[in-house]
Amino acid sequence: MPYYIGEKLHEKAPHHESIKALWELKWKKPCMFGVYPFMDSKLEDFEKVFAKLIELNLSEPIDFDQYAAPFFPGAEDLETQAQEEENSGDVAKASELYLRAAALYRIARFPVPRSPKQKEAWKRNKDAYAKGGRHLNPPMIEYKVPHTHALPGTTEENSFIPVCIRRPQSDKPVPTVIQIFGLDGYRTEFTPASRLFTDRGWAAVAVEIPGTGDCPALRQDPKSPDRLWCSLLDWLEAKDWVDTKNIVAWGLSTGGYYAIRIAHTHKERLAGVVAQGGGCHHMFDREWLDNVGHMEYPFDLDHSLAVKYGYDDVETMKQDAQQRFSLLESGVLDQTSTRLLLVNGMNDSIYPIEDSLLPLQYGSIKEARFVPGASHMGEPAAGKIILPWIEQLVRVSR
Repeated sequence: MPYYIGEKLHEKAPHHESIKALWELKWKKPCMFGVYPFMDSKLEDFEKVFAKLIELNLSEPIDFDQYAAPFFPGAEDLETQAQEEENSGDVAKASELYLRAAALYRIARFPVPRSPKQKEAWKRNKDAYAKGGRHLNPPMIEYKVPHTHALPGTTEENSFIPVCIRRPQSDKPVPTVIQIFGLDGYRTEFTPASRLFTDRGWAAVAVEIPGTGDCPALRQDPKSPDRLWCSLLDWLEAKDWVDTKNIVAWGLSTGGYYAIRIAHTHKERLAGVVAQGGGCHHMFDREWLDNVGHMEYPFDLDHSLAVKYGYDDVETMKQDAQQRFSLLESGVLDQTSTRLLLVNGMNDSIYPIEDSLLPLQYGSIKEARFVPGASHMGEPAAGKIILPWIEQLVRVSR
């Protein structure tokens, strides 16, 4: 089909040429400003690592063990410094250092932990983030939510949903935002976003999607997120600090797919939902999947999606994913929904803008804002669209 991005579908983005190109053309600038995927980081930490990676002259297809290894020495040094600061009583400095170490481990396991060294990085990322998060104000605390709606006889049974939570000091229930992370974004990068929420007096909850992080939901079952959300919402609604009339879900990127779904499947339990940069149907087009590996995404998006959705290889995903996961073909989009805001950049080449437009044509009336000239997620303009919408939403609901 003809996509809005036109011939860009077939153009190879220059950052795919080498690790040097990835750093200099795509990643160095966001690292300087501490934005996705470099939250909690400092440029100086990563310059040393990428100097080593450039020396190794890595290029696609990436050897991810070789890629991950240079991140460890700097992260370990930061953890040692953090422990020293913690022992001396400077918990603020210790927190900063632990979170910087976590940032290094995060990019080591990026985009998905598929090699042994990346899997080790993911474990260390969680440990460093927990140590840094406990000293934040308010603290970032991890909880293990019982998956009470798990499918019997599967790996879901007797499992837990790990969530990271920050909440403001309050003697009454507060609005609660569930941040649904994406393909490569996990609960251990919630610091900046959670601050946006707690500064507004809202509780902040970070959760991972099926096939990512430590999410227990079956990755190949399109209905597994419905059970996941039932368990999480049951748990949240039982907490005295949650204003149950003001629970909002905000899905990022691949999490936007799950945001669109939860807006329909759990509409009575949510005041509203934001789907930022999400797909719903055309993201699974064979033609799209044939090309995503060389466009906007830093690495091999097609393979990363295959891992996330539980396929043994990319070709099997191309044959099966649309009929299995499409929210259009499953009839989800035909259902009524809670208030749903769709936000994206018009030039998205990770998930086609057509997928942000599609929900507007089905089911309930939706709200939308698409940023001309912007890429995936519509940043940096998107935050100024979404946060006021949530502020207005929780005021009206109260």
